[in-house]
Amino acid sequence: MHLDIPTLTFVSLLMGIATAIGFTLLMVVLQRQTVLRIWVLSIWVATIGVTLIGLRTRIPDVLSIVLGNGLLVTSNVLTLKGITSHLNLPLRWRWPATFVIAYAAAMAWLAFVTPDLGTRLVLGSLQAMGFYAAYGYLLLRYSVREIRVSCRVAGMVMLGSALFYLARAFIPLADTTHQNIMLAGTPVAATYVIGILTGMATYFALLLLITERLMVDLRWAARTDGLTGLLNRSAIVAEGRLSLERCAQRGLPFTLLVFDLDHFKQINDSWGHDAGDAVLRHVTVVLREITRWPGHLAARYGGEEFVLALPGANLAQGLEVAERLRRTLAQSHARIERQNIPVTASIGVAMARPGVRFEMLVRQADEAMYRTKFEGRNGVSSAYTDDEPLMEAGDTRC
Repeated sequence: MHLDIPTLTFVSLLMGIATAIGFTLLMVVLQRQTVLRIWVLSIWVATIGVTLIGLRTRIPDVLSIVLGNGLLVTSNVLTLKGITSHLNLPLRWRWPATFVIAYAAAMAWLAFVTPDLGTRLVLGSLQAMGFYAAYGYLLLRYSVREIRVSCRVAGMVMLGSALFYLARAFIPLADTTHQNIMLAGTPVAATYVIGILTGMATYFALLLLITERLMVDLRWAARTDGLTGLLNRSAIVAEGRLSLERCAQRGLPFTLLVFDLDHFKQINDSWGHDAGDAVLRHVTVVLREITRWPGHLAARYGGEEFVLALPGANLAQGLEVAERLRRTLAQSHARIERQNIPVTASIGVAMARPGVRFEMLVRQADEAMYRTKFEGRNGVSSAYTDDEPLMEAGDTRC
């Protein structure tokens, strides 16, 4: 079977266009996936680069060799940016941009000053190997538990591609090449076939990363409140049950806070629902700032009511956190259209007794919270009398 490099280049171009269109359509549906937009741009840039290289002898060499190869390495940089963003890692643009310029300059030198097709192919293979090795390393080294499966599979695919490009660097050119890549011979043509396969494997690996991230995001969306980003009611009940059970098994205390914003209906009536939303977001920020308890669970339980679970905390510590939260809210203000809106909360605190269920604990704290409201609001009440013994706080890793 004769392997024709121009034909293989054309096939690679068609596959690149089809893949770019497919990822673009996916991006239209998944508009919030920022990483997907980066990878779509990367695929289009690579497709244009392959097109320019495939038009060798039909367009000026500066476009085919220099710009074409420059676009290919730019595509690799964009893919790297997408992977680092996917893993929440920083990437400064200075060194990638410098590398792109240096690589394009090297290609121009080897095309016009001292023409050397063999060295150009080696450089192209080595730069691709380096990028794919970096992709694989990052995916295997920095993946988090939620997306570890896709990262491991994609990482192995990337490392396999890196090995292919390393081997490609040592493929000999045919004697009849004469600085024309289209005449490089059967061994080089065979690498084009493998390159097409590794390219498709890479695209499927990126698709796998996107799919698992989307599944994680959907699961997270089902567990969180859309306005505040805190756990929603069903999630806090499910997580709270597990956390309470772990503490009970270890003989550790478990304290729960329920708090309700005072006069919240008046805020909505006086300032509008946008102001009410601003207040809820403000309370969320304060709650996150003042809560430093390990393994805590925070949720918007419904409307203007919030729940904060403190596994491993005894009643005294729960009351301390509640008072700090109450005081911080009272001293701060939510802002809407340059207006300050005062915010206070009535808080109830309950500590789990042996055998109590999480829902019952919420009810006890809720009753204490309503007692605070009846006593004048902007305060903290305990579900128990002062003469009841308090458990000692223990290991908070429940």
